[in-house]
Amino acid sequence: MEFTPALFLSDEELPSGSTVPDLLILNQPISPFEVFERLWRHSRYRICADGGANRLFDIFDGPLEHARADFLPSIIHGDLDSLRDDVRQYYSSKGVEVSQDPDQYSTDFRKAIRKIEKTDLSSPRREVLILGTLSGRVDQGLGLLHEMTREETRNPNLRLWLISETNVSWILRPGRNTISTGLSAGYFTCNVGIVPVYGPAQITTSGLEWDVQDWATQMGHQVSTSNHAMGEQVEVETDASVLFTIERRRRLPEG
Repeated sequence: MEFTPALFLSDEELPSGSTVPDLLILNQPISPFEVFERLWRHSRYRICADGGANRLFDIFDGPLEHARADFLPSIIHGDLDSLRDDVRQYYSSKGVEVSQDPDQYSTDFRKAIRKIEKTDLSSPRREVLILGTLSGRVDQGLGLLHEMTREETRNPNLRLWLISETNVSWILRPGRNTISTGLSAGYFTCNVGIVPVYGPAQITTSGLEWDVQDWATQMGHQVSTSNHAMGEQVEVETDASVLFTIERRRRLPEG
């Protein structure tokens, strides 16, 4: 599979023929605004998972308040136990659908993914940009990684990108994976990691400072963290799913 994460961070339109991603906003801090604005612009269906609507509303406090009405989500969906009354009232008054799913045996993340999959059924392949974080509560961060692999395993046509405060992370599935790093364009630093958070794997890499061949990696044993991309392309061949992460530059280039 091929991955070009810089596409979603670019100031330019997506290339013709690209899959237009959906945007999932979780109930976690949104920062920085520049990254959020570009992800929003490149997405088509924008869903706030329950309290994610609070986060969207709050980033427009202060000097950005005049722009709040320009960033209306497609829907707010979840069990709604975290959605503030003032936020619900504001978005409802703007015509935003607020949809409740009271199921207590599924998370708001899972409910949001199901809702996304029910839109535009003519396109089987879906790319979802997740505005979230791996900082804060450890159990929630690990739970998010669990949900990402669960949903991609359930639906092979689904590709999930986790956009956090400093990194872009996604799952590399078994087989050969090619990553366009965007180093020369200035979107990312050279800092990358390949983390076997889903179980043992055997990997072969090229394009890293410390490449490996037929290398067994497992939590509690050896892992390829704090590695460095050396150029515009990294290849990872793996026999099991692993998490790939690359550090975003603090300031995005224009264009």
